[in-house]
Amino acid sequence: MTGEMVRDLLRPLIGKSGQISMLVSRVGPIAFPTAENKKLTGVEVRPDGLVHLERETGWAVIDPGEVVAVVWNGDPDNSPGQFL
Repeated sequence: MTGEMVRDLLRPLIGKSGQISMLVSRVGPIAFPTAENKKLTGVEVRPDGLVHLERETGWAVIDPGEVVAVVWNGDPDNSPGQFL
């Protein structure tokens, strides 16, 4: 994926509770819980092409070229299932 694709998928989730999961090649699934005190507050594409995710409790930087899938689960009591 491109940084712009990841950013556009995640922008509508700013301020929402739930869980963001990504399938990363050669790594597997990674998850970013976005509970009440850990909501996503911003997402931007850096000049080097990496995606910067900002949360109330910290941040993460992701290489979008390694992202295969993005999943949003707004109901953390129910799992979105396995990544295939």
